[in-house]
Amino acid sequence: MNSSDVGEQSLAEDPGETALPATARSVVPVALAMAGTALVSFVVVATVALGSATGQRLDRRAMDALSSPQRTTHRLIEALSLVSVWSVALVLAGCVVLALLRRRVAAAVAAMVLVAGANVTTQVLKYDVLTRPDIGLGTSNSLPSGHTTVALSLALAGVLVAPAALRSLVALLGSGGATLIGAGTVVGRWHRPGDVVAGVAVCLLWAALALAVLALLRRDGPAPGRASALPHLTSLAGAALVGLLIVSAGVRPTGQPHSLLLAAVSLAAIGVACAGSVGWVTRAAARHVG
Repeated sequence: MNSSDVGEQSLAEDPGETALPATARSVVPVALAMAGTALVSFVVVATVALGSATGQRLDRRAMDALSSPQRTTHRLIEALSLVSVWSVALVLAGCVVLALLRRRVAAAVAAMVLVAGANVTTQVLKYDVLTRPDIGLGTSNSLPSGHTTVALSLALAGVLVAPAALRSLVALLGSGGATLIGAGTVVGRWHRPGDVVAGVAVCLLWAALALAVLALLRRDGPAPGRASALPHLTSLAGAALVGLLIVSAGVRPTGQPHSLLLAAVSLAAIGVACAGSVGWVTRAAARHVG
């Protein structure tokens, strides 16, 4: 037997040293699709909402199409004020502790990657990369929404670390919470709808990266999961419940021309974006991570 035969035999006997874990191989197509969707969505939203005069006007009109009683506005602002560095650190620490208690170190690392990556990216894009051309509507850029990024990144981190039995409940609460924060920033005139959707896209991109990190770090592949519509249904339910809550609290179109259409599209876009992201990540975690 010559040296080349010995080399070929050693490779055949020990392929696991160079091959990716089965979990990583299964999650790669999902992560790529998720990241591609996020990148395309962000580019489209940023190009229209910032680089187009028509887009800037529509985005501003969509924000101005919503009105609410003073009491409701104050409550929304109180909810938004809860989003801070300390609240992010506290919730993220809870996710990490939960993952470690379950002996899921990879999930803890993935949660930290997701939250840190998404929020740093949003701040860099908003203040150092993107600019808002002057067409008479102000030049201060607010895209992507930092509040939305915080809320949704924490919701997605919760999905990654949650036990399988509780993941749908976490998806319900996370989707609802992210929708409430995102819609609240628009109702409170803190952000335009485009800012919120861009923030969702940033979170979805980092969720894809976090899933890949989680799959790469895990050596024990999960039991094969079945496709289920439950994550999407619970996520949509969470966003829908928040929509009903907002309307019941008195949020209405302003009565200006086309305000009903613009208000409906704005709230629907925010709800669908948040619910779709949470549902997609929840389903991917159930099928490929365990």
